Amino acid sequence: MFKFNIDTPTGTSISKLSSFSGWYIPESKKTAKLNFYINDQPCFSLSHGLDRPDVAAAFPEKEGSLNSGFFGNVILPDSVKLGEELVCKIIDENDHKTVLYQNKFTVNDLGSTSQPRKRDFQLENLLSFPNYNGNLSFNELEKLHLSDCDLYIRGTTLHVLQKGEQPFVRLTENETTHPYSQDALDILERVNNGIVLDFGAGNTPKEHLHPNVCYLDVQQYIHTDIVCTTLKLPFRDNCFDAVVSQAVFEHIPNPFVTAKELYRILKPGGIVHIDTAFMQPLHGDPSHYFNMTLNALRLVMSDFEELRGGIKPYQYPSFGLMMQIQAVLPYINSGKWKERLEELHQLIVKEGNLLDKDLGIKGQEILAAGVFFEGKKSV
Repeated sequence: MFKFNIDTPTGTSISKLSSFSGWYIPESKKTAKLNFYINDQPCFSLSHGLDRPDVAAAFPEKEGSLNSGFFGNVILPDSVKLGEELVCKIIDENDHKTVLYQNKFTVNDLGSTSQPRKRDFQLENLLSFPNYNGNLSFNELEKLHLSDCDLYIRGTTLHVLQKGEQPFVRLTENETTHPYSQDALDILERVNNGIVLDFGAGNTPKEHLHPNVCYLDVQQYIHTDIVCTTLKLPFRDNCFDAVVSQAVFEHIPNPFVTAKELYRILKPGGIVHIDTAFMQPLHGDPSHYFNMTLNALRLVMSDFEELRGGIKPYQYPSFGLMMQIQAVLPYINSGKWKERLEELHQLIVKEGNLLDKDLGIKGQEILAAGVFFEGKKSV
């Protein structure tokens, strides 16, 4: 029998934006696929696989207890009225549509979920779909019935999803994405007021937003412009002046197709700047597919004229070693090796720069945490 617990919400009322979190240990060895239903209609997905040391301590014999946490935000439809009663369910779609949770909630707040910001572009003017000529307003895009993807609008964000997927929302996420590297900032300066695609933007904090950047991710954060999980990107040909992507390509199921799509949507002469993982441990959010050597990244990006490539200081081996130790420590309960790894981690934090220096250029290449590629679309 599966084990399940809901942590939030704790009462029987919900607002326009609510968080649903808890833990779930499936009986089946299949990866859980949790969908959130409102009045028997699937509306959102919930992320499952988050670390829960407390659950692992309570059920040490249960495989998967450490990674049993789930989380997601729910945005109520605009049609919902104050005081209305909703039946909400959480269902594991991968386990014969097993209903894990069901409860009735009363709507107690209909506040706004939008976070307006200055933009130098209109998203509608960049989009490309079959039978879409730009005449539909943003809020009418859901009316398009497409054979290869599903369209949803959640709050003020468009979701372009593979068939059968539901939107995943993280508007209350506190952890923010790392700021742009100096290389990315240099590109933003070079294109001046041109439109830039941040491919896999993550949770960009307000103080780092740029009005000429379109923020794309596979999940909806507070400032996400568009969510996309399809291989074909929903943009017109030759519409972006540059593309930057930081720590994203390892999470892409088919990087070769994605690289060709980035080439398609870039203007002739446009710049692409990619950095991605090499010697890094498995890290989801939501999935992890391919780590790459520099030669592999060059092959993936071979349609572009290479301007430069290599290893950045934050991709030096010491950073990868720290990540690897941090990733496995939660799985070691006690013993000599836990102590040794904790000591080694502290040493690398303190003197990792000396290790990177002593490795030299070839050693850094062999053990690099990541690699980068910068290229140009032919004119």
